[in-house]
Amino acid sequence: MTNTKWLLLGGGFAVLAFIGGNVTGFFAGVYSTRAGSEFIDDLFEQEKPADVKNSVVFARPSFALKYPGNWKIDSTDEDFDPNHNFSVDSPGSCFVSLMIFDAATDPAENVEGQIAAYAANLIRNPTRTDFDTWGSFRGSGALLRGKLLGFLPGYVRLFSAAVDERSFVVIEFCYDEDARMVEPGLRLIESSFAFR
Repeated sequence: MTNTKWLLLGGGFAVLAFIGGNVTGFFAGVYSTRAGSEFIDDLFEQEKPADVKNSVVFARPSFALKYPGNWKIDSTDEDFDPNHNFSVDSPGSCFVSLMIFDAATDPAENVEGQIAAYAANLIRNPTRTDFDTWGSFRGSGALLRGKLLGFLPGYVRLFSAAVDERSFVVIEFCYDEDARMVEPGLRLIESSFAFR
């Protein structure tokens, strides 16, 4: 092999090493954040259709809901509180988070606060569609669509309502490619959630 060919071959390896290093560095940086590490971990998990026929009842003193039989409540989260703050996770990478308040809060302020948090951390420059009904509740809601964590198209759907001296915020997080399998589970939670 001539010196020129070795030089070209070596240059090709250098370019591949440079690209590989940048990709590895990027994923290592993303992985260093909590949301990023969950995203990377979830890339290797396969979504499954929501098992709504074998739903599970999650009943607490102040509320109850149903969720698909193959989903789970994430009790390992450091902020987990089964009465006030929890998430229900699909087998893949979608989830629903609920925050329950033992006081009436302002639904519009709740949604705007969550939008600021999600827009800054999960969705860059999202499109927004407002809505005012989630299940049997009327309140304030917003659907944000864009690339989640800068990668895959998806959405974050936020809603808040206040009833008497109680209120809640719900956050649905789903990738578009998983929506067909996940949305029946999201609708099950939405249609079954009720204060007691």
